[in-house]
Amino acid sequence: MHRGFWTAAALAAVALAVAGSAAATGARPAAHLGTPAAAPFARAFAHTPTTVAGRKAKLTTIWAEEQDVNGFNLALNCCAATAGGWIADNEVQHGAFNINDKGQYFMDLVSSAKADLKGITYTIRPDAYWYDGGKKVAVTPADFVYTWQELNGSIKSNDLVSTAGYDQIGSVTGKGNTVTATWKKCPAGGPTADNPCGFYANWQSLFSSLYPGFALKGLDFNSIWANCICDAQGQPISNGPFYLAAYTKGQGTVLKKNPFFYKPAKLEEIDFKLIPDSNTEVQAIRGGEVDGLMSPTFGANLAPLQSTPGVTFNEVPGYFFEHLDLQEGAKATNPLLRAPWMREAIMLGIDRQGIINTIYGPLAKGLKPLESAVYFATQSVYKPDFAQWDYNQAKAFAILKKHCTGGPSAPDPNTSSVWTCSGYPATFQFSWTASNPTRANQEAIIEAQLKSIGIKIVATPRTANVFFGQYVSQGVYDIVDFAWVSPNGDPSGYFEIWRCNGNQNYHHYCSKKASDLMAKGQAEPDPTKRAADWNGADAIMAQQLATIPLYQRPSPIAYRSDLLGVQNNPGQESASWNVEDWHWKS
Repeated sequence: MHRGFWTAAALAAVALAVAGSAAATGARPAAHLGTPAAAPFARAFAHTPTTVAGRKAKLTTIWAEEQDVNGFNLALNCCAATAGGWIADNEVQHGAFNINDKGQYFMDLVSSAKADLKGITYTIRPDAYWYDGGKKVAVTPADFVYTWQELNGSIKSNDLVSTAGYDQIGSVTGKGNTVTATWKKCPAGGPTADNPCGFYANWQSLFSSLYPGFALKGLDFNSIWANCICDAQGQPISNGPFYLAAYTKGQGTVLKKNPFFYKPAKLEEIDFKLIPDSNTEVQAIRGGEVDGLMSPTFGANLAPLQSTPGVTFNEVPGYFFEHLDLQEGAKATNPLLRAPWMREAIMLGIDRQGIINTIYGPLAKGLKPLESAVYFATQSVYKPDFAQWDYNQAKAFAILKKHCTGGPSAPDPNTSSVWTCSGYPATFQFSWTASNPTRANQEAIIEAQLKSIGIKIVATPRTANVFFGQYVSQGVYDIVDFAWVSPNGDPSGYFEIWRCNGNQNYHHYCSKKASDLMAKGQAEPDPTKRAADWNGADAIMAQQLATIPLYQRPSPIAYRSDLLGVQNNPGQESASWNVEDWHWKS
């Protein structure tokens, strides 16, 4: 997505000066009564042609999405899921920069932007407008200020996923079409995890999803856009190529062309239909029910699409960090996961390469286990810090035997014995998104591998919106399997995930030394020194097993071959980053 990472980035407030805007003081404006909602999906979708030929004629396309939307305000913990990013960030809510299919930033709603050790200066392009229920409203510096006020962390009631980058800004001012953001001055010791300041290395990720302050005044930021992307009166609002015209949770979304976007879209409408089962998705595109699969879960069930007439299947090395998180906080059902030796035994007992080979087969194309929690294997600064925990069943068994009692006498795939350690059985719940055959198979393999060394796994699949909204984001789990998504592989988004008390640190890992190294990396302008800071933090996290990296998941898409302009993107929510260029072949 356009934001700093898989979710939002946010910023801290000190003082700002823009006509009509107030300084962020930590106060919360009075909440608007009621939450507006979009028109029903079914009513709008009923007018969409059921045939491919009919959709071509009406300049319309239908795409399947696996995950339901939890809300469209991706800055909030409740709603920062991938499915919302396809719609909110990529089609509707644009900002200063976007990211292309090469992982490179390019200017979007600004005509110029530059950053130095003092701050950032933007020039808003003269044809940047909001669509507000049919009204044409200019994008102004006030939109940057409102975005900063809400995302900077000074309003403590805002349940933000991240404040990374924005909390290094000390003020935002604007005049005409010019916006100036000034960095906070650092104390003598420089930035720390508790005091981010100074230059933000991934500065182009900032303000890349603007909020229309003029349309949201009086609304509680925690409640906006739960069921629409709209103003206080429920009118659709957008500064991107499309606006959200209809939406119903559990069904789908209808997007209509925004006539005021500076680069007019070639399609009139894009519909997203919820199809949560991956196998059903494949049948839907093969049967002509949908025209594309938006980032389907990569798995062997996609193989038939490689040879389906009239369908283009494409996969690239994605910026998808497929991993296991082990809960170290109080809400885990088993406190044994807080023990470093238990985390070591679990990772040593999992054959990650075997999982890759079994699940993906020929689709894997040389895919190897990922050995870093901050960089991807395709990046030049990648270091395999987690390789020390590669599959070693004998070593895993020896660790358990040292600390526990009552387990099997030797590794045995048929054993029913489970270790007891410090009075707790080595039994853990394992959760993933239901209706996802790849992760279901992954869980089954891990369950069998750990069973053979005396660790019992209890399969607990959950629907995607419940999994993320009620469990992962609340830290209510033992072991979970999901993927973080990065727009361009930059590690800055990991700051809130891995640092002590980070807004996205749902598994409650904490190392002050690693956190401070990451904070230095956030503010380091020299790329070589910055990579050294992040890799230093990664080495600490690898030693302490903050997480279990599985692999860099490929990014697949499938679409009708005569739908032109579609380009896979390794991290930017798959193909929807450039929907304004999509068009049917004449």
